Formats: sequence, structure tokens, C-alpha cells
Amino acid sequence: MLTEEGETVTTGEGTSPALGLREALERIGVDDATRVRVETPDLNGILRGKYMALEKLESGKPVAFPEAILALSVGEEMIDVPMTQLEVGYPDLLIDPDWSTLRPVPWEPGVVALIGDGVQKDGETPHLSHPRTVLRSVVDAAATQGYESVVGLEYEFIVYRLDERTLAAIESGEVEQMTPLSRLQQGYSVQRWSDHADFAADLESSMRAYGVPIESMLTEIGAGMLEVALAPAPALEAADRAARFKIGCREIARRHGLLPTFMAKPNMREQGSSGHIHQSLLDAGGNALWGGEPNSLSPVGLSYAAGLMKAALECGAFLAPFPNSYRRQDPEQWAPTEVSWGWDNRQTTTRAITLNRSSSRFELRCVGADVQPYLAVAACLAGGMQGIREELSPPPPVGLDVDRGDVTLKEGTCGVVAADLNEAAARLRASKLAREALGDEIVELYAASREIEQKTWERLRDEQVPPFEIRRYLEVV
Repeated sequence: MLTEEGETVTTGEGTSPALGLREALERIGVDDATRVRVETPDLNGILRGKYMALEKLESGKPVAFPEAILALSVGEEMIDVPMTQLEVGYPDLLIDPDWSTLRPVPWEPGVVALIGDGVQKDGETPHLSHPRTVLRSVVDAAATQGYESVVGLEYEFIVYRLDERTLAAIESGEVEQMTPLSRLQQGYSVQRWSDHADFAADLESSMRAYGVPIESMLTEIGAGMLEVALAPAPALEAADRAARFKIGCREIARRHGLLPTFMAKPNMREQGSSGHIHQSLLDAGGNALWGGEPNSLSPVGLSYAAGLMKAALECGAFLAPFPNSYRRQDPEQWAPTEVSWGWDNRQTTTRAITLNRSSSRFELRCVGADVQPYLAVAACLAGGMQGIREELSPPPPVGLDVDRGDVTLKEGTCGVVAADLNEAAARLRASKLAREALGDEIVELYAASREIEQKTWERLRDEQVPPFEIRRYLEVV
């Protein structure tokens, strides 16, 4: 469905009927597992987990985690929100196993991993602040309209050598002193590939065994930078793959003496790292976006585009979730800030790729590698579905100005993405789309977490005089 080659995606693997542990192990051909790693995404899209004996999970009952795990920052600070108040008592959140996600963990012998949905203590009622549960509710709502979303995520990331110089540079915050895996900045390079080849081969084979097939890999423009396109899948499974890719990539890299980063902009002198979201839509007739010929969309496709652009405007906090995310936004580096769309146009936020029926899709490009995959995919699908329900129309597509020979963005623009995290959080709080489709609980929790992250960033920024001020003024004023 979403591949560049036009291959059709077969769906349903991530939506198979509930299985028991033993049936799930048999399905994936594992007979030597001794432990299960129960994985669950936190508010930042990072998988947390606990290791359990197989016997403990044979009953199929949900697994208890502290609810406060949903309110931890990337620095492990507990966010000041209702679920973390002392009088609440820090109760449990239950994770209901989704046995269709059971996979071996290739770098941990004897361990299999599964992901689950958040439920209340009764073991059935959805936990409305759990990111995967929120995405599932959006997927289910689309199904009632007769649609299934197919999604593929791309990640750009920089790989450094995990040596003493890199560790010292991290400690001092001087990223320029870190040692990239490759010095050259050549994109789509065959010459550079030998620098990455051993790591890339291990990454591809290990991630496939972990249930995260990689469709393509290439070198990007940036020293040590790679781009990985994950094979497309139904929306829920695609988000699982994206979250699993990050933890798997870090572990495999460490075993090669390497350190990957998914920061959106670790170095202002170099290109930032994107996390583009490719998305298509299936109905009973196949690809619902296809308009019958290249550079055309169906009425459903046009309405989906309008809704997707609305989501980019209102739900940008999921797409760019940290203060650093906004350093990446630069139209000159194909990280557009004006919300527009066009035919195969990388200068727009919403690139329509319509070569043929099976590959027709949208690529949302205002997304960094630090994206919250579950909530970002949920917002994209919710926006598209609203566009279809309300028969919204997008602005005219952006095209080439024949007289000037460059890209014209103004005419087809419907707004500008948030300029910083505070603005993105405010837009999310005010979003009727997000509240209706994702729920007030997740909107309030996530917006509060982003506001606190911004305040924490500002406090850390102001705690010390930056090195450039010392260098400029210390000896001369």
C-alpha cells in the first residue's frame, strides 16, 4: 500500500483475535522462552517494561504498572498532574496483553516481548490517558466509518561512536566534539555505506526478528546520519513498530560500540532529524485515496488531506514534543513551517504521493525523529476522518511557479505550525478535534506535560552562562 515500489500491504497481523500465551508462542515459532518482557509506551512514546515469568502470564490477566509511569518526563521527573498527587496514592495502571504483538527479543536470549493496552483496575475499561489505548480508540472509530489506516514511519538519526570522547562531549554538552560514525555528509551515498554496513546489517536482521521489518536504509546528509523507513502496517502495529525500533536500535548500536540519537536538532550547524509519517486509507474498494490517475485524489482523499492539515495545525505537540523539536523547523532544510500540500512536493507539510493506486498516500513532513508515535498517528487519523465526515476541502495544491522557477508556498497555505512548545500545547488544549477524537483526559495530561517540559528547559537553559558568552566576554569586557 505505501511502498515506493507500489507493493500492496496485507493487513490484519496487528488485529488478529486474542490469543493465549502458549498459542502466541507457537505462532511465532518460539519454544525456549523463559521470560516475557511486557512493554508499554509512556507519555513520550518511550517503551517501558517489566520482565515476568511465563507462568505468571498464562492466565492472560492484565499486568500491573504504577499509573504514574504515564506522567514521567524524559528526565524521570514526575509531572505535576492529578494522577501524581500525593492524595491519589499512586495506584496501579493495568496493561492488557495484546498477544498479536508477541515477538522474540533477538539480543536477549530466552526473552519474548509483548505490548499491551492500558485498562482500569476492572481489567476491561480503557484507560483514557494511555497512548496506545487512545490510538486504538481512533482506529476503532475509523473502522466504524468503513476505513482502515495503513501507516509507515521514517526515522532519520545520527550515529556516534560510543567512545570516551563522545561521553565527555555529552557531559559537557558540546555535540561538536562527539565522534560521528562517518565523517562525510553525502546523502544516498554508496561510498559512505561501508562505515555503517556491519551495524546496518545487524539492525536489519535483528529488527525483523523483533517484528519491525525495515523497508529501506540510506545515508542522509549529515555526518553519521542514517534514514530508516519502516515497512508499513495497520496504524496500531505501525506505532508499535516505531516505538520498538528506537529501543532496539539503541541496544543493537550499543553492542557495536555506537550511540544513536533521535533528537530533532542536536547540532545547529547540521541538518535535523525527521520522523515522517506516511499514511494511506483502505476501504472495501481498496485504496480510498486514489483518484484514478497520477496527481489526482478521490473526494475522500481530498477531504482526508484537509483534515490531516488541520491536525498538523492543532496537534503539533505530538509531532514536535520537546523544545529542541522547534530548532529543526527550517523550510530551507525541507522541514516546512507553512501548512500546505502538493503533488510529490517535499517543500510542503503534506506531500501527496499518487503514482498509482496501491502506493497512493500522504507523507506528513513537519515531524521530527522525537515524535510521539502513538499520539501522532492517532491525531493524523482522527484529522483525516473528521475531514471525510465533514467533507472538508483543502486549499489549492502548491506547485511550481513557471515564471520564477521556484516553489510558491503562500497561495496554498492554510496556516503555520506552532513556533514553540508553549504554543503547540496551547493549540492542543484548544483543539476540538483532539478533544472529541482522543479525549479530554489525554489532551489535558499531554498538554500539561509539554508546558512543564518547556518550563524545565527554560530553567536548565538559564542556570548557566552559555559557553559562547564566556568565550566572547570573559577576557575583554
